[in-house]
Amino acid sequence: MKILTFHHQAPFADILAELKAKLKLATRAAKQPWRCFDDVSCMCVRDELFEMYQDHFLRHNPIVEENVVVRVHSQEEVPWGVKYVGAERLWKRSKGAGVKIAVIDTGIDRNHFELRNRVKGGIELVRGKRNGHGTHVAGIIVAEMNKRGIVGVSPEADLYDVRTFREDGTARLADIMRALNWSIKNNMEIINMSFGMPQYSEALARIVKKAADRGIVMVASAGNNGGQVEYPARYREVIGVGAVAQNGKLAEFSSRGKGMTTTAPGVDILSTWPGNSFKKLNGTSMAAPHVTGLIALRLARKKSAAS
Repeated sequence: MKILTFHHQAPFADILAELKAKLKLATRAAKQPWRCFDDVSCMCVRDELFEMYQDHFLRHNPIVEENVVVRVHSQEEVPWGVKYVGAERLWKRSKGAGVKIAVIDTGIDRNHFELRNRVKGGIELVRGKRNGHGTHVAGIIVAEMNKRGIVGVSPEADLYDVRTFREDGTARLADIMRALNWSIKNNMEIINMSFGMPQYSEALARIVKKAADRGIVMVASAGNNGGQVEYPARYREVIGVGAVAQNGKLAEFSSRGKGMTTTAPGVDILSTWPGNSFKKLNGTSMAAPHVTGLIALRLARKKSAAS
């Protein structure tokens, strides 16, 4: 699949109309081989369609990107953090009630006793088995106060499971764009993105800006490469989160530098795992949801003060 991003002043509606006309002449049986994000002038098209009408596309000078694979940021055998970020003190004023958080990840175990009352909806953009990454991220944000197991940073916030990544921890760029679009359309207030890719994407940048323009707060893991911060954390509209250990020092694996807005616990983090269990993990994937939870506490406090 190719992802085409046209100049804002390009006649996107005309380009699309002309394509539809060409395709109608070619065949009536084919399933629509593209997906559009009209308001940011982006189009995802199948490779065969791009090759067939390459001249049509390229005369408008779009940015052409591959539908690259994006990976979640996690490392095995690692977690801890709610006390470190001061959540217990903040609970006196707010526990995150009513704040809508989208978790774009590998899916959440909605039957886990810590999460079943906190996951309010979502969408599945991929099929197949889940892995535990999304469930672990979810627990850091919203594990309930139920006198069992653990407690998340914002235990009364509302979580939305936007399953975009496969069991192997990978997703396609086009699906991430769909996940962000879903979050915008469904009025999410915070989006947690515990994943990244090394290369800049103009198409993703435009969807991120669209979300920011709608007032959505986006939090992303910085990356686990020990070097440069990855995207989407590196976009200026996104809060990029690096990982620290219990001694407060930046973890060796954490990405750093431009794009790292803040840090949070990301080493030996205990959180929820599929099957009503718990597990420790390491990674900036674990750091980002600590910040997401803190922002939920702040937003809930503002809502309460305004009512």
